[in-house]
Amino acid sequence: MTAVAPRRARPRGEPRRAQILDAATAVFLEHGYAGGTIDLVVARAGASKATIYSFFGGKEGLFSALIDERAARILAGFPDIDVENVDIRAALVDIARRYMDVAMNPEAIGLYRLILAEGPRFPELVRSVYRVGSDRVTASLTKALGVWARRGRIVADPPERLATQFFDLVRGELHLRVVAGLPPDDLAEAVERNIEHAVRTFWRAVSPRSGAHAD
Repeated sequence: MTAVAPRRARPRGEPRRAQILDAATAVFLEHGYAGGTIDLVVARAGASKATIYSFFGGKEGLFSALIDERAARILAGFPDIDVENVDIRAALVDIARRYMDVAMNPEAIGLYRLILAEGPRFPELVRSVYRVGSDRVTASLTKALGVWARRGRIVADPPERLATQFFDLVRGELHLRVVAGLPPDDLAEAVERNIEHAVRTFWRAVSPRSGAHAD
């Protein structure tokens, strides 16, 4: 007889906490931090003030928790990079597409605006978001670039700086324009153009072939 592993029970209160975070995200994205009051979150979540304070300790704690949780959720779809037996240039295109799927997600854009606006008030929060988000993604590419460089498949020295520069190229001015509320008419097409240009430029820099400037 095959033993059935017991289902792992959710921590008590987790569904309610998640519901409050969903409501708080909607409130802060709609009203900003200054205008996003606990009363609005209470009304949206159908929760009591006492419950919110017991989970988060107040408005600042609630804001910090939702940014932390949302950053982790948005980036959960960015898996480790496969470094074995891959066409590196094609892999870079795939990495860039997955990255832009994350960076251009409407909720991610909204959270980025909030972080820009409230970062000076919450410096620890901004550092936490970078650890969860940008640092994690950059570290994944850094590791892949290092492996490929050691195998002689690319020239990447130092890989950490090149990984950062790659994502800077992929985002380009397009991300800033979208954050500022000035997206192009065809955003999907603009993203693809950004990716194509970024990978082509980056590949010229890291290809080990002598005089590698082929498109």
